[in-house]
Amino acid sequence: MEAAPAGLDPDEIGRALAAHPGVVEIHDLHVWEVTSGFAALSAHVVVRAGDDCHEVRRSLHELLDERFHIHHSTLQVDHEPGPLQIEVPAPAGAERDRR
Repeated sequence: MEAAPAGLDPDEIGRALAAHPGVVEIHDLHVWEVTSGFAALSAHVVVRAGDDCHEVRRSLHELLDERFHIHHSTLQVDHEPGPLQIEVPAPAGAERDRR
């Protein structure tokens, strides 16, 4: 049965990921040991609208590698929904009225 490796606290890892710049939310976080001494992680990451999701993902991989010694991680990254933007067409004849 797969479980979080000894010495790795999934709650602590989740808090570290969630506190990272540009991260809005972490969910579906799973940490397990594939073989003795080989930890793996998967999570969904929501990144602030407008931020570079690829850079945030790379940075999170580095954090997991350096701080927690998790060398195999799969992060599904999505942007938070941005504000609804609607373009309103100019009224008919608006060009004529500007002359």
